[in-house]
Amino acid sequence: MDRIFMSAPAGVTIVRVTPEATRPLRQQILRPHQSVDQLCYSGDDDPLTLHVAAIADDTMIGTASVYREPPPGVRDPAAWRLRGMAVVEAHQGTGIGRRLIDACIEHLRGHGGEWIWCNARVPAAGFYQKLGFAIEGERFDLPQIGPHYYMWRSIEG
Repeated sequence: MDRIFMSAPAGVTIVRVTPEATRPLRQQILRPHQSVDQLCYSGDDDPLTLHVAAIADDTMIGTASVYREPPPGVRDPAAWRLRGMAVVEAHQGTGIGRRLIDACIEHLRGHGGEWIWCNARVPAAGFYQKLGFAIEGERFDLPQIGPHYYMWRSIEG
């Protein structure tokens, strides 16, 4: 693991990790109905993809990944997708999620990214809005996962 972003809450380090390292937390928080093996996302192993984790006391308490992937129907090589964003409930609201996204945006800046998008779970929409993301379009449901919004922001915003 490489330390890539040091400005995190006391005792928490944001580090780059392998895609395999993110999957248990993805499964625990985002998709408990799926096995860890089912949480391999397209693009996980792409050399431009970044996977980060928040580590406290040698335990992963948060994770996020960004992929060079425009949203459906858009052709823009400057668009990146945030995916697999998860913070253990006991650590939500402490700034860890913000630091994970900050690390992802820092990566985008170094790789020609201009904007970032995600399919945000409805309960997380307020978190993303506080970080400058905007909802576009109507709420939609992802089968077996639940209601979401398409959200995006400029990395300069």
